Amino acid sequence: MKILLVDPPCFRFTGYYRFYFPLGLTYIAAALQQQGHEVMIYDAEHDPDCVSWKSTDGVADKIHLYRDAVLNDAHPVWSEFLRVLDEFQPELLGISVLSLKLAAAVKMARLAKSWSGNLPIVAGGEHVTVRPQDVLRHQFDYVVTGEGELGMLKLVQQLATGVRPQSVISAGFVDTLDSLPMPAIECLRVYHSYRPVDLGLMVTARGCTFNCRFCALATVWGRKVRYHSVGRIIQEIILRKQRYGVSYLSFRNGTFTANRHFVHRFCQQLVDQQLGVGWECLTRIDTIDAPLLREMKAAGCDTIRVGIESGSEVILQYMGKGITLAKIRTAAKVLNQSGIFWSAYFMLGVPPETKETISLTLKLIQEIDPPFVTLAKFTPLPGTEMYQDVVEAGLLDEENSDWMWGANQSLDLAFVRTMN
Repeated sequence: MKILLVDPPCFRFTGYYRFYFPLGLTYIAAALQQQGHEVMIYDAEHDPDCVSWKSTDGVADKIHLYRDAVLNDAHPVWSEFLRVLDEFQPELLGISVLSLKLAAAVKMARLAKSWSGNLPIVAGGEHVTVRPQDVLRHQFDYVVTGEGELGMLKLVQQLATGVRPQSVISAGFVDTLDSLPMPAIECLRVYHSYRPVDLGLMVTARGCTFNCRFCALATVWGRKVRYHSVGRIIQEIILRKQRYGVSYLSFRNGTFTANRHFVHRFCQQLVDQQLGVGWECLTRIDTIDAPLLREMKAAGCDTIRVGIESGSEVILQYMGKGITLAKIRTAAKVLNQSGIFWSAYFMLGVPPETKETISLTLKLIQEIDPPFVTLAKFTPLPGTEMYQDVVEAGLLDEENSDWMWGANQSLDLAFVRTMN
């Protein structure tokens, strides 16, 4: 079967170069290829001619261009999508759906149905795992919830044998990640146009044991953390380096240092094999210390991104972060002394936020002095406890709100409330 997998556009409309590539789709593509299917990935966010890649300045002010593009049938990106359909002639279309990209995903499904009314269309991803009704009420025929590899294989098998699949398909989690084939990067349309640094995106584990009330990670990947083996990770790094010229890696599992023994073995292998790659990771401040950072730096780690979120104990407790200001100060000191560049993420505008708690956050930033700071506006994501808080507070009517734009509306309402 010829299967087209799509990552819808959003930031591309703002003129911002979207770093990296849709890693999840390359895992699904590899699983489908292994069963003999022909797969292409159309990464509609990717624009190799975009020059605005050095900074994200102004992206938030241009996000209205996303909505304008979705409402404009004549936009060149939609014409590009139709050309891809003409060229590849898929027998099944799969579209990845994040909450932010729901409008674009629905747009692409409508265009695809106008291209061929007989084309089966399936949605997968974080948003539809929690709210499948948001796409099934439009032109989508099926939804695969949770991890997509097993679910897509199940759907394709049923379609191939003439079985009428159920509208919502869930095949559970992949227990042994090493059983998955290497991500099929070659399935990316025009994959040669990606920079080597874009192809350095990796995930070494799935699942999360932490309880942050704003995060949907565990909803999609489960509470149990499943790891690729260190040997498999090293094998993939060597492959990326030899085949695509990758010399810098970005590990984007939620808490890279959750398992200290894993990090030790991984770093030791990088040093022993002299792979000569640099890398960065995401993690939490309560899973690092000076000896671990020294080991990571010696193995090539030069950037760590950590979610601190707030300078208010009250807000930290509300978020379910499981950290305190004392832990933050201790970790910041260790990070500042480590010689590793680090970036601190903060979130403003959660329902209990006030001018006073925002002031505490700004004071904490000055005190701990991270090299780089990202201030994010709270977005209530379906499948999280804080999403329910927003609904119960009357800031979002989940039954009557059109989720095509509902996330942006509720986000703004929640933030405005903090300033009153």
